[in-house]
Amino acid sequence: MASRRGTSVFIKPGDILRIGCPVLPDHKLPVRWDHNNQTLKEVPRPAQSQGPGLGLQYRMLVGGRVLEVNSLHVKFSGRYQCQTFINSTKQMLYAWIYIHSEDIGWRFGDWTTCSASCGNRGTWLRRIQCVTPNGKEVQPTMCHHIPKPITSLVPCNRHDCTPRWLVSEWSKCSASCGSGWKQRQITCQQQDARGAVRTLSAAACERMTRPTGTEPCTANNCPTWITSPWGKCSGRCLGPTTTVQKRSVICQHANGSLFTGCDPRDRPVSVRNCSSDLCDVQWHPGAWRACTVVCGSGFQSRRVDCVHRRSSKVLADQHCAWLQRPSTWQHCNTSTFGSECQDTTQYCSVVKSLKLCFLDMYKHRCCGSCSQDADST
Repeated sequence: MASRRGTSVFIKPGDILRIGCPVLPDHKLPVRWDHNNQTLKEVPRPAQSQGPGLGLQYRMLVGGRVLEVNSLHVKFSGRYQCQTFINSTKQMLYAWIYIHSEDIGWRFGDWTTCSASCGNRGTWLRRIQCVTPNGKEVQPTMCHHIPKPITSLVPCNRHDCTPRWLVSEWSKCSASCGSGWKQRQITCQQQDARGAVRTLSAAACERMTRPTGTEPCTANNCPTWITSPWGKCSGRCLGPTTTVQKRSVICQHANGSLFTGCDPRDRPVSVRNCSSDLCDVQWHPGAWRACTVVCGSGFQSRRVDCVHRRSSKVLADQHCAWLQRPSTWQHCNTSTFGSECQDTTQYCSVVKSLKLCFLDMYKHRCCGSCSQDADST
């Protein structure tokens, strides 16, 4: 049956070939048939056998809805198409089918390349191809409907191989650290036609360049100094913007195990100076407070803070510990008593009547009253 999407079938010469156009059984309009884009007309089959070279023999059945093709004497393969108007419409119907001659089939082709050049290991295989009757190779899918022949591996190149040098794996490096040597064994061997391997004298391989049996090597398991990243700038300040940072330094093997044999002369430093904004500080003294006495020997104090230069932020005193701190107190009013002395409390008359001026505390606070008492005596 032809299809609007097209279909494909395989026919053996001599088989009955009838192709139907996909129209309704009551279709009455004419149906046109084409073969390889050539319009077909009904030609009856002759009564006697036809010789080669005669035209395609076919006939129209069921009002032209079915095309019957004589596949015995002619080349019938190709593309068949029917076309007709659909009943009561002006729409044209197209449907086609591709007929393949089943003369296409599997054939044995060339041999593959032998898998080995000598010894008893080589095999090869006959290629299997899908070909047309005239021997042209086509896509294997064209023969998928035909059972594929089975082909087996066949031995090839079954003769003695040329003697050759055979080397073993390299030994471990002779040194566990640094430069050393590694070695391997070298023998002259030959594989015979039976597949057996024989060891021969070195003279049998003298025509071939002898591989080297030793080679320098370097062991990378030497202990080495390993340093961690530098830490933050912290600790005691050494200058206006200078402090220190630290890192760990350890000796270990490449596998990570600790070791004590690293050369101390190559040991990286673990402490270094660094610039820190935290060290940009100064002592900032405040104003002096009033003297503890009006006259005589007293003292006065003031506040001294550790201050960051740029931000003026007050910090803990320990951040300025590396700087000399200004004095926070001093002596004051060390002059002798005189007429300028004045009482600083209203109770000086009581102090004087109780004769308490000999006490330093009252003598300072009641300087005027007590000095008058001293003058009268």
